[in-house]
Amino acid sequence: MQRVAMSVSIGLFLAILLNVLAPQSALAASCGHNKSHNAFFGTRLPHQDQLLYMEHARAGGRWLRVVTYPMSYPNPGDVRGIISYIEVLDQFTDGTGGCPFLKSGGIGKDHVSLALKSQRSSGLDFVVRIFGHPI
Repeated sequence: MQRVAMSVSIGLFLAILLNVLAPQSALAASCGHNKSHNAFFGTRLPHQDQLLYMEHARAGGRWLRVVTYPMSYPNPGDVRGIISYIEVLDQFTDGTGGCPFLKSGGIGKDHVSLALKSQRSSGLDFVVRIFGHPI
């Protein structure tokens, strides 16, 4: 009986440790709580920042599946810069839109990787704008 209790305790400890230490993607706090799943990361300084990148990401829905749209900055030919603000605007305002996840990079970096995910059986339609200081 003591061995079972000890095994369960160790297993629970390892599960908690892995959950805390494993890299997590950032998600907009409002995703899923309102009809438009917009996300804003950082602070935009209108007189100092300039638009570094813009993309209109669209993907059709697939029955009973979640659609993922990977997006990254910079791509060859893009203006490179230090990112200060990321704006992800959901164009579906009826609650059927997806959610943006920040996978790597981001504010204060010169790169960012996002994953845009739809709801099951729905498509996605986002406008992504990245602002910063050109280098």
